[in-house]
Amino acid sequence: MPRGLVILAAAAVLAGTPAPGFDLAAALGACRAEADGTRRLACYDRLAARKPAVEHRGAGNRVLPRFDLNGPTRLVFESMDAIMVVYLLDASGAVIQNLHQAGAGSGSFLIEGPGRYGIQVNASGGWLIRLEDPG
Repeated sequence: MPRGLVILAAAAVLAGTPAPGFDLAAALGACRAEADGTRRLACYDRLAARKPAVEHRGAGNRVLPRFDLNGPTRLVFESMDAIMVVYLLDASGAVIQNLHQAGAGSGSFLIEGPGRYGIQVNASGGWLIRLEDPG
């Protein structure tokens, strides 16, 4: 297996599920279609370099640990039950953004600026929160 594919496979295992809107199959196809071998490997390497996601899973209500961001980051949220409300908090604990998911499903929100943030989740069942490179 070529070096780029080995790196990509390892990155896929570490990164978990990609963000909604990121089509890994299409990205791989674009790399595969690159005729120049050096550019093709560079394409695979860019995919492999995507930052692994930070993930939190739980059920019911929870306040997640505060975290620092250096740049734009995608907040992905997924509900496994009837209702989920996600509050994105600033460093002082004030609500910056109120996000909702009615029923099972997922959504995302781009956190544009660097800073210290927090997340509070209120949900009727299971949920997943992921912070990842918006790439």
